[in-house]
Amino acid sequence: MQSADAASPVKAKALIVDPESMTVLWMNEAVAQSQAGAGSGPSVGAALTEVLPVAVTLGVPDAVRAVAATGSARHLRADLVSTSEGSMALAASVYALPDGTVLVLMENSWRSGR
Repeated sequence: MQSADAASPVKAKALIVDPESMTVLWMNEAVAQSQAGAGSGPSVGAALTEVLPVAVTLGVPDAVRAVAATGSARHLRADLVSTSEGSMALAASVYALPDGTVLVLMENSWRSGR
């Protein structure tokens, strides 16, 4: 039996990036759907900053370079919208993969309160 949560699409965005060229080698369905929603946007083979423009605000390109150089994961976070009731936060985790590429995981969440 499948739960209701299992039928929901994954909202986290996942990409595999070549740290040398900063091009996207693979993206999950959540990234592809956000690109489709923006018209005929960038796809696999495009620059990371074209596929996820918000990556620059969060410092993802610098984190990709650092992770590729050191092998140590990086975790980034930024509050994008703050209100008296809470804030919309964007979080990214960046991991080195054994083949030299880098995995970028991004998601947004609502934090209630100040």
